[in-house]
Amino acid sequence: MRLVRAVILAALLMVAPVLQAQSDSANTVANPSQERASELEKQFLAVIRNGDALKFLSYVPEDGVHLGHSADHVTRMEIEDQLTNRKGIYCKLFDSTCLRANAEKEAGQPLCSYRDLLTSSDKVRTASTETTRNNVRQAILIAEVQNDKCGGHLLIDFIFNQKKGGWKLFSIP
Repeated sequence: MRLVRAVILAALLMVAPVLQAQSDSANTVANPSQERASELEKQFLAVIRNGDALKFLSYVPEDGVHLGHSADHVTRMEIEDQLTNRKGIYCKLFDSTCLRANAEKEAGQPLCSYRDLLTSSDKVRTASTETTRNNVRQAILIAEVQNDKCGGHLLIDFIFNQKKGGWKLFSIP
């Protein structure tokens, strides 16, 4: 399952620039007021790089998100609690030290926060694309990182749904 996901994400990284160009031109005509996935990519990844937990929380919808490789549903209240108390998702997103201290390592996952992966890796490539699934507009943001200290070659993918208030997270890896 993990290999299939990695192959799909790698393929998306290769075609994302073409898909994004097509999506951007279509969305500009059809939805001139809606934020493009490419803008979301820049803004959201800056939130992770800057360690802005409060701004991150603004992307979490009231009904919660799917978290981790098993896509466990986590409520907004639980996410807020973890961000406030600097545990769980806070560590995974922003703080490698607390991630290592709490040994919150899933099988095969590095002990580096996404912030560290995005700011201190040897190589970082990002891409975004949009799609519609079950009549819901989605943005998929992907970061491909090469960091030998944190697990080697890794793919990080965030999926967002377009809602009335803008882009809201659907799943967090």
